[in-house]
Amino acid sequence: MPRSMPRLDVGFSKEANRALELAQAGVRIRVGSPSNSVARRELTIARLEALYETSFLRTFLVWETFLEQSFYRYLCGHVSALGGCVLINPAYATITAAETAVLGGNDFVSWANPTKVVKRAKLHMTGSFHELVLLSDLTRLGYFTSIRNRIAHPSDFARNEFDKATRALALRRYPGSSAGRFLRDRAVSAPVPKTWLEVIADELMALAHQICA
Repeated sequence: MPRSMPRLDVGFSKEANRALELAQAGVRIRVGSPSNSVARRELTIARLEALYETSFLRTFLVWETFLEQSFYRYLCGHVSALGGCVLINPAYATITAAETAVLGGNDFVSWANPTKVVKRAKLHMTGSFHELVLLSDLTRLGYFTSIRNRIAHPSDFARNEFDKATRALALRRYPGSSAGRFLRDRAVSAPVPKTWLEVIADELMALAHQICA
């Protein structure tokens, strides 16, 4: 009897919304505080942008966890409302066994890089939900990863890749290659006014639902 996949997509959405609340709380405090108040003086634009970066990083980290945990469960033969996956090898008996097989002797593998996740999916499954869904949005997911890396790493490479991502997404480069400034900016392509932080979170939540409903 196939095991049912837990609603990991719902869990991801809850965690992502909780992360968004951090930036949203900062906005409410700043907007609702008098210009001469301590709150307004302390919560500068730079610090508000740092909150946006923290919100994004938390969202992306739970996205990585979602990809990892749903991947292992499909390898164990779990079935979601979307169905199961065609496994190349027999289903693993436990999550730990699936994880050990994926690690292949390494201490860790990346779940941030969508191209690597797709390649990993092809090694273990045929036409899996991870492969098909990530391939459908691969370019934009690559840009989102570059935003993550800009926040997490100070290297010139991370900054240059971030600038490429914002030129593609927002058609501009942001002063100082500021991830917080970009995430707080309005996405003009969105059907309703939203920040880039909100647009990206919404997109990841939609993709999670397509992988594991």
